[in-house]
Amino acid sequence: MRSLVSMKVKTLQFNILRKILLCPLILLLTSCTSIEQPATVADLDSRPNFPNIFSEKPQMVSLNDIHQLSPEQEQEFLTYFNNPAIQLIEQHQRLANYLFDNNFLYEYETYTASEALALNRGNCMSLAVVTTALANLANIQIDYQLISSSPVFQLRGSVANKGVHIRSLIYKPQEDDYSTPTGLKIDYFPSDDGDFVGNISDDQYIALYYRNIAAQRLTEENYSDAYWYTVESMKYDPLSPDAFNMMAITYKRIGDLAKAEEIYLYGIEKADNKLTLLKNYYILLTSQNRLLEARAINRRLLAMDDPSPIHWFNVARISFDANDFNGAIRYYNRAIEIAPYLHEAHLGIALSYYHLGRLRRAERAFSRAIINVNDTSTKDLYQAKLNALRSFL
Repeated sequence: MRSLVSMKVKTLQFNILRKILLCPLILLLTSCTSIEQPATVADLDSRPNFPNIFSEKPQMVSLNDIHQLSPEQEQEFLTYFNNPAIQLIEQHQRLANYLFDNNFLYEYETYTASEALALNRGNCMSLAVVTTALANLANIQIDYQLISSSPVFQLRGSVANKGVHIRSLIYKPQEDDYSTPTGLKIDYFPSDDGDFVGNISDDQYIALYYRNIAAQRLTEENYSDAYWYTVESMKYDPLSPDAFNMMAITYKRIGDLAKAEEIYLYGIEKADNKLTLLKNYYILLTSQNRLLEARAINRRLLAMDDPSPIHWFNVARISFDANDFNGAIRYYNRAIEIAPYLHEAHLGIALSYYHLGRLRRAERAFSRAIINVNDTSTKDLYQAKLNALRSFL
């Protein structure tokens, strides 16, 4: 892995359909993917078992399949790359131009290189996979970085997505060992649109690909595939806190709460970045009415720097369910301070004020929820609730 200190890089951006969030790496109260130290033998020996109580292992995308292009795709790229008319252009720039000229577009899905190149679209992981496949063909050095995007959150039922994405760096061949490396960042987004998290190894990049697939399967409620793709990811990054989080969620969804708790506790003990694990463990405890333990976890969370509104949103829902409507309003407002566009929080405030009999405040909160929602059916539902409320004013 090259050090980026003193490296000269430019960013080449590609088109993006901005209405969709960035790459969802981990679901349900996700936070920024962490960069952990390599696993030791002792760590691996103490890791929980992940018993297979799911279906048989499905036919999965193999390591070779991720970057394998069709013969036609390889030939098309190499014909372009080796065209005598562009040989004065640096090799890494030729690769970038090929992607740019093909008008590669952003889409939510994670694809293999062959799929993404055939469709000319995919998420940030797909773009990294295509870039890697082409770099391998052209014998161009490539590295990877994680970027924590401008914080944009979206709720989908019990699932929350936060934008975090991967970008590739491709390098100009160095003339000697002493020259400053120069290269290009291959990304959908401007270089200043988000914070640099860290460089990741080739193995962590592969693990990220498999976790992306696991995350997709989790949102589809295909818990067996989510399990198997998480297992596959841990072959390459065995102590990833994001993998522990994914695995715990999967066991929780099928009702094995004891195994989910075991995984959460292990991850919280071992991981440097334990914020997401603590949040989800808090949810597990409250779902079991273990309120004293949940309060202790919440105190730890309060002491941590958390840029996410999702914890406050969930604390607000728990307060609402306990008929603590003033507390719910307080916590929904904490979420809105971080993410003022979160229409579900405005709705929660409206319902809380309604239960308190403060109908004018409820009306204003309903109006703010309507302003911040994009989905037409949801907007119509909110408007119907607001119209019903106004009949009592």
